[in-house]
This record gives sequence, C-alpha cells and structure tokens, in this order.
Amino acid sequence: MSAASDLIERLEQETGQRVDDENSLAMAGLFGAMSRLMGQSPPTYRERDDVVAGLLIQHQMSPEYQREQAEKQKMAELLTSGMTPEEVKALMGR
Repeated sequence: MSAASDLIERLEQETGQRVDDENSLAMAGLFGAMSRLMGQSPPTYRERDDVVAGLLIQHQMSPEYQREQAEKQKMAELLTSGMTPEEVKALMGR
C-alpha cells in the first residue's frame, strides 16, 4: 500500500466515514493531513489533530468566512485612511 492509501484507510477507520462521502470527517482529516505534511498547519498540530485541522481549513475556505475576512480588511483599510469608527460603521451600513 502507498502512504496515501494508508492515510485514507486510517482516517476512515478513525472517523467511521468514507473519504468520498459528502461532508465526511474523513475528508476533513485528509485536508488536515495534507496541510500538516506540507507544513501549513500550526506547529502544535500533530497527526492526531488532522480532523480538527481539516475542519478549520474547510471553514476558512467557506464563502461566509471569505466574505467576513474581506469585510474586516475593508474596514481596516477605511480606518487607516483617517476615517473615524463612526464614519466607517455608517459607510458599511452598521
């Protein structure tokens, strides 16, 4: 067996779900394992944290999270441009 198939098999056994099932924890674990192996996970995450890291990655890839981050960036840019917090809130519709 290859390392990839060993990883997939381990994740499927740990989660009781298949990697190819929609919204499976095994798929989240695969995302987390790939992130860890590529050195993109926080250094405190270990193999046992693959599912948790994968869930965080999936969340960060979600459109809602992306919109929230874009809004925060826009607000930060407006605040650094010299606008007051009240002006920024009014402009952002808050």
